[in-house]
Amino acid sequence: MDFKRIYSSSKTYIALLFVAFVIILFTASMAYYQIMRMQNLGEKVAHTLQVNNAISELSTHSTLAESEEFRAQIQNTSENNTVFADYVEEGETILKTLQDLTQDNPSQQIRLAPMTELMDTLHNELKLLAEHPNEAISELNESEKTKKSDINFTLYRIRNIRNQMLAEERLSIKKTREEYNANKYLAPFTSLLLAFFALLVFVLAFLKIYRNKLRIRQSENFLRSVLATTDNIINYYEPIYDKQKDIIDFEIIFANECNRDYLGLDPNEIMGKPVSEVFPFLMINGEFQKLVQCFQAKEKISLDREISAKGEKLWFKSFLTPLAEGIMVTARNSTAEEKAKKEQLLLNQRLEEQNLKLLDNRAFLNNIFRSISHVVMNFESVRDKSGKIVDFKILFINDKISPITGDLPEEITNKNISEIFPTVFESEIFGYLTGVVETGVPTSYEVPYSAIDGNEKWFSATANKLGDGITLTTREVTEEKEKTNQLVQLNTQLETQNSIFIDAENVANIGSYIWYLDNGEASISDNFYRILGYEPNAFKITFDSYRRFVHPDDIGIYDRLGEETIEYGKSKVSGYRIVTKQGDIKHIELNGRALIRHGRKASVGVIVDVTEEKQNSDRVIELNQELSIQNSILTDAERIAKIGSFVWYVGTDEIELSDNFYRMLGYEPKGFEASLEQFAEFVHPDDLQMYEQSIEKSTNQLTVEEHRYRIICKGGEIKHLKVNGQFIYKDNGRIMSGVAQDISLSIAAEEKLHASNMQLQHSNAELESFNRVASHDLQEPLRKTQMFISRIESTELDNLSDKGRVYFQKVVNAASRMQSLVMNLLTYSRIDSKHEDFELIDLNEVLEKVKEDLSSTIESTGAIIKSEDLPKLGGVSYQLEQLLNNLISNALKYKVADVKPSITIQAEKVHSKQIPENFFKTANNYYKITVIDNGIGFSTEHSDKIFEVFQRLHQKSEYSGTGIGLAICKKIVENHHGFIYATSEVGKGSAFIFYLPA
Repeated sequence: MDFKRIYSSSKTYIALLFVAFVIILFTASMAYYQIMRMQNLGEKVAHTLQVNNAISELSTHSTLAESEEFRAQIQNTSENNTVFADYVEEGETILKTLQDLTQDNPSQQIRLAPMTELMDTLHNELKLLAEHPNEAISELNESEKTKKSDINFTLYRIRNIRNQMLAEERLSIKKTREEYNANKYLAPFTSLLLAFFALLVFVLAFLKIYRNKLRIRQSENFLRSVLATTDNIINYYEPIYDKQKDIIDFEIIFANECNRDYLGLDPNEIMGKPVSEVFPFLMINGEFQKLVQCFQAKEKISLDREISAKGEKLWFKSFLTPLAEGIMVTARNSTAEEKAKKEQLLLNQRLEEQNLKLLDNRAFLNNIFRSISHVVMNFESVRDKSGKIVDFKILFINDKISPITGDLPEEITNKNISEIFPTVFESEIFGYLTGVVETGVPTSYEVPYSAIDGNEKWFSATANKLGDGITLTTREVTEEKEKTNQLVQLNTQLETQNSIFIDAENVANIGSYIWYLDNGEASISDNFYRILGYEPNAFKITFDSYRRFVHPDDIGIYDRLGEETIEYGKSKVSGYRIVTKQGDIKHIELNGRALIRHGRKASVGVIVDVTEEKQNSDRVIELNQELSIQNSILTDAERIAKIGSFVWYVGTDEIELSDNFYRMLGYEPKGFEASLEQFAEFVHPDDLQMYEQSIEKSTNQLTVEEHRYRIICKGGEIKHLKVNGQFIYKDNGRIMSGVAQDISLSIAAEEKLHASNMQLQHSNAELESFNRVASHDLQEPLRKTQMFISRIESTELDNLSDKGRVYFQKVVNAASRMQSLVMNLLTYSRIDSKHEDFELIDLNEVLEKVKEDLSSTIESTGAIIKSEDLPKLGGVSYQLEQLLNNLISNALKYKVADVKPSITIQAEKVHSKQIPENFFKTANNYYKITVIDNGIGFSTEHSDKIFEVFQRLHQKSEYSGTGIGLAICKKIVENHHGFIYATSEVGKGSAFIFYLPA
C-alpha cells in the first residue's frame, strides 16, 4: 500500500486551494468592481437629474420674471416686500444648489460663474420696477423702457447659459447610458462565472475527498493487516487526568496480537485498562514520566528495558511517538541483538587480546630484526604483460643493510632491485630468485659483495617463496669462509699429521682404537692390526672378537676393563698381554677416555707396545709441550675476555678453578682452597637460591643451561656472571667442565640504556603534555585576550587618551608576539624524527611555494631571489618548506636599510668525505645547499647561539620575531640526517649552509 499517495499530495491540494482562492478572489473582485461601477453610473445619472432639476428651477425662476402677473405682484405695495424678497432668496438658493452640484464639474462651474452676476442684475432690474407700483407699464418713460429691455436681455443671457448647462448635462447622460449599455452584461456574467467555478471546485473537492476516503479505508485495512503480522508490539495509549488536569495514568486504547505472543496478554482483555495495571513496570524507573513527556512535549522518545515474561528474560527497544490524542508505543524484541552485543563484547575482548599479542609479536619481531646480524628482505615480483618476472620490488628491508651498502631502509623501500642492486642481474642470482617464485622450492647461495668500506665480503643468502615474491635472509659469512679455508688447511695439515701419525704408529709400535660401549662394536688402526699380526682390516673387530687375542692368564683383567669402561666410562686397568697371530706374546699398555661420538657413548684410546716405550716417551714430551703452549694461550684468552673456567666433579664438593677465575673473585691464583661450598659464599644472597637450583638441576638431569647470577668479590664489588658448561667423563667419573664470563659491563650498559629509554619516554610525555597545553590551555586565554582587544579597538579606541592608545598598541603587539611564540613553539615541538612520511621532494617546487607565500613581503621590499637548479631528495615536504621559508624570511627581515635584499640559493652534490664538518653521516653523498643574503649580518662568535631556542641577537623593538625560527631550521635538518651552520660578518650579509643526504 502506497501511503505516500494519500498524504504526500497535501502540497498539491494546498497549491490548488491557493489557485482556487486566487481565482474566486479575482472573480469576486471583478463582480464587486462591476457592481460598484453600475452604482457609480446610477449616482452619475441621479446627479445629472439633480443638476437638470436645479437648472429647470433656475429656468422657472428666470421665466417667472417675464410674467406680467409676477411683475404686478412685486409692484403691489401690500405684497411688494414679501414677494420680491422670497423671489430673491429663491434665486440665491437655486444658484447655491447648482454650485454645490457642479463643484466637481469645472466646465459647469465656468458657465455658472457669470450666472450670479446676471441674477443680481435681474433682481436689481426687478427691484427698479417694484419702486413704481402705481404706474402702468405703458406710462413709463423711455428710461424705464430701457430698463425693461435690459431685464429681457438679462433673461436672455440667463437662458443662454441655462441651455449650455442643459446641453452638457444631456451629453453626460448620453455618455453614462452608453457606458451602462456597454457594461450591463459583465456583472451578471462575472457572477455566473464565479458560481460555476465554485461549483466546479466543490465537485472536484468532493471527488478527491471521496477517493481519499476509499484510499484511507484501504490503508486502514492494510495497516490492520500490518499490525496483525508485525513482529513488534504496537499499543496506543490515551492519558487519564485527575481533577487538576494532571496526567496520572494512561488508558490502553489499542493493542495488537504481539502482546499475546511475547507477554502472554490477551489484547482484547487489556484494551480499556490503565497502563499501571497491565504494565506496572512502566510506573517505576522514570518510564511513566517519559510517557508523559512524550505526550506533553510532542517529542519522540526511545527506551531500552529488560523484562521477564513467560519465564525468560527479554529485551525490548521501545519507541514512543506522540499522536493527537495520545501516544503510540512500538516495542521491538531486541533480545537477540542484546545477546549478540554481549557476544560481540566478548569477541571484542578476545580481539583486543589478540591485538595485544599481535603488538607483542610485532615488537618481538622488531627486536629480533634489530638484534640479529642478518639482513632480512622481502621482494615482490614485477612482471611484464606476458606474466614473466622482469624485476623485483623491495617491500621490506631491515636496518642491517646500512652498514653494508650505506643505504637507509626507508630510502630504498618500494624501489626495484634493478635500481638498488643492479649486480643481481649481472650474475645468476636473478635466476635463483625467479626459480624460487616459479617453483616454490627454497634455495641458498653464496655471493661476494663490495661493502661500503671497500672490502670484499662474502654473504650467504637463503630465499623462500612468500606469495608472489620471496623472503631473502642474508648473513655475512666472510669470517666463516676464512675459517673454512683455515679448516681446509687444517684438514690438509690433519691428513698430513694422520699420515705422520700412521707412520709414527708404525715406527713407535702404537695402535689406536674406538670402542662403542652400547653394542661392543670397535674399530682399530692399521698398526693395531699389524701389532696383532694381521694386515689392516683383515677381520671385523668387536669387543668379543678381540677377546680371543688376550692372553689366557689376563682374560679376567680384560673383562674387568670392559665392565668398568661400560659402567664408568673409564677403567683402572692400564695394560694386559696379547697373543698375536704368529703366537708372539706382547705386553701392551692402553690409555682411553670416554666421549660421545655420533650420539653414541664410546671409548677412544691408544695401545702401546711396551718394548717401544723409549720411542713413545719422546712423543709424549712433545705432546706435553704443545699442551703447555695451549694452556698458556688459554690463560691469556681468559684474562682478556674476562672469562674463567672451572671443573666440577659431579656428586662431590670438589671443584677446580682457573687462575683467571680466582682473579675474577678478587684473589690471586690458588688464593683459597676451592670447593663448591666455599664458592657458594661468593654468590649474592638474592641469587643464592637460583644458584642452588641450577646445581640441583644439573646434577639430576645431567644437562647444563646457560644461567646468570651475581657474586660479591673479595673487595665487596658485585659482578654479574654468565655461566655455561657441559658434562664429560674423566677418570671413570662424571665431571662438568664450563666457563663463567664477567658481563658486569654489559649489564651496566643495558641498565643505562633502559634508564635512558625511560628518561626519553618521560621527556616525550612531557613534550606531549606541553603540546596539549600550548595547543589548548595557552592559546585559549590568548584568543580571549585578542577577542577583547578587537572589541576595545572597534568600540572604545576613540575614547582612549593618546597615552592610552600607545599602551593599547603595546598590548596588541605583545599579544601578537605571544601568539607567534606559541605557534612557533608548537611547530618546533611537533617536528619529530620519524621517517614514515619521507617522499621524493623537488626543492624547486618547494622554493616556488615559499616565494608565493612571501610574495607580499618580497614585493614590498623589492627583494631579488636567485636560485640554481635545486635537487630532488627524500624528506617531509612541509618541513623542507618551513626550512626555506624561515631562512628567506630572516634574510628579508634583517636587511640593510634603503638597500634591496638580494638572496642567492646554491646547490651542489658532494661526497661525505668532502664535508669538513663533524657530524654523524648516514649516506655516501650529500647535497650542500647555501642560502646567501646581503643583510646586516652578525658576529662569527654567535654562529652557534643563533640556532638555540629563544636566542635573539637584537632587541624585539628593532626586529620582530620569537627566536625560534633558526632552532626550527636546525631541528628540521637534523630530522633529515643533515647538518646546518652559518657564516657571517657584521654588515656584510650571511650565508646559511646545510647538508641533506642525496
